[in-house]
Amino acid sequence: MQVNVFIAKANDGAAKTLLVLPHGPMASIPRHLQGADWVYFATTTTDDKLIGAAAETVEAGIARDGYALVSPTG
Repeated sequence: MQVNVFIAKANDGAAKTLLVLPHGPMASIPRHLQGADWVYFATTTTDDKLIGAAAETVEAGIARDGYALVSPTG
């Protein structure tokens, strides 16, 4: 599955968080997450190792909630 990935700027040394949204014109950052400072990171696929979660986990989150939040690897 092709996705858009956004990264939140970490404050005070906190761990970074990735927001994974389905690729397409209807995808949008959920209202309850709009307060974070999200920056576009990449368009990739859910099996990209840099996302930091199994493709099945990311795809299940997107199917259930319309997005997935993960911690990046590397």
